[in-house]
Order: sequence, then C-alpha cells, then structure tokens
Amino acid sequence: MRALRITLIVVGVLVLLTIAADRVAVWVAQNEVASRARDELGLSSEPDVKIQGFPFLTQVMNTRLDHVDLGLDQYEAQVDDQALTVEELELELRNVEVTGNFSGAVAETAEGEGLIGYEELSRAYGELLAVSGNGFAVEFGHAGDGQLLLTLQASVMGQNVDVGEMPGEIVLENGTITLSVDEEEIPDTGRPELQEAIRDQLHQERTVSGLPAGLELDSLTPTDEGLALTITGSQVSVG
Repeated sequence: MRALRITLIVVGVLVLLTIAADRVAVWVAQNEVASRARDELGLSSEPDVKIQGFPFLTQVMNTRLDHVDLGLDQYEAQVDDQALTVEELELELRNVEVTGNFSGAVAETAEGEGLIGYEELSRAYGELLAVSGNGFAVEFGHAGDGQLLLTLQASVMGQNVDVGEMPGEIVLENGTITLSVDEEEIPDTGRPELQEAIRDQLHQERTVSGLPAGLELDSLTPTDEGLALTITGSQVSVG
C-alpha cells in the first residue's frame, strides 16, 4: 500500500508539473503572438491574445492551434482614405496553422465584431464632406428599428443653419457603403442647390478599406452605442 501511495503521489506531481509547463508555454506563446500580431497588423499596441484549448503543447507539436482570440481596444480602418477608428474589435481565429518554423501563423477562418461610435462616424463623414466643400454636414445617431438618425446642417452665407433630422439606413454591398434615405424625408431648405447637394452626398458610395489582409466587412447595424460591425475572412496572417 505504501508503494502504491508513493506511486500515486509521484504521478500526481508529474501531472501537476506537466499542466504547469503547458500553462507557462501558453503564456509565452500568447505574448509572442501579441508582439507579432502588432507588427503584422500594423497596430499601435499589442492586442490581448488568448489561445484556447488544452493541452497546448500537443497543438504545438501538430503545428496547428484550434482557436485563438485577439482583442483590440482600437483599430484604424479607412473609408474613402479617411481614417475611421473601430473600437472593441474582437477576432476569433480558427484552425491556425503555424508556419515557417514557428515564425508565422495563418488562420483558416476568422470572424469578429467591433463598434464605430456615432461621434467618430460623424467626424470621419464630416471630413469627407469638407473635402467636397459644399457647406453640408451631417451628424449620426440611432433612430431605432435598425435605422440611423441623420441631423443635417448647412452653411449659408457663412452661418451654420440646422436643416433638420431624418431617418436613414446604411447599405453595405461589395465593400462599399451607401446611406439610403427616402428623398421625401429630406427637410425642405427652400434652396434648390442645397437640396441637390444633400441628395448627392447622402447617396454617394463610400469604400471601406484598411482591414487586416484576408478580412472583409460583413455587416453594419445601428445600435444605441454606435454602428456595430461584423467581419469575416479566411487565410488571415497574424504573424
């Protein structure tokens, strides 16, 4: 009995040491992935990284990680080359193949979600409109029922004039976004040239770019907090 008890104790210690070694290896790997992902994705800071699954060392031996989560507080994309900050971007990477003698990694599939605040959306859109120089501006909010609330302003004779509010939808198609509004809902300014500028700018296609290679925008949904987005992709390199 004593010999059996000693054997069980030794086995238990070995199991605990194996688990501890596995967890230490995960911690080291997560820090390394965070560092390389920062460089590969052009981030200003390292993302939060969590490698799922146990045991980790078995996955390493197979050079394939089942599931890796990346969390970024902020990520800078572009809309028509105008910077647009995405907040709380969370990515789930599946079937991550370790390549190049552990110098890189490529995810077979990836999906994620993030948020564009209405203040940030209004700022970026305002910069785009300023380039046009037509004296027209718009602020974004949530109108409920999956719609945006557009607050229109115009510059007339050097003075800012509140045009009014109207609901609108954001349409995503082939990597471009367009504001879809009912022209009958556009407030009457009494100035035909201003009405025409409002119609032209609201219906203009905008191109979204700057997402990590292999990822593309999948949906945009107005919420109380901002414009919620989802992204999907395949063969995503994370360094």
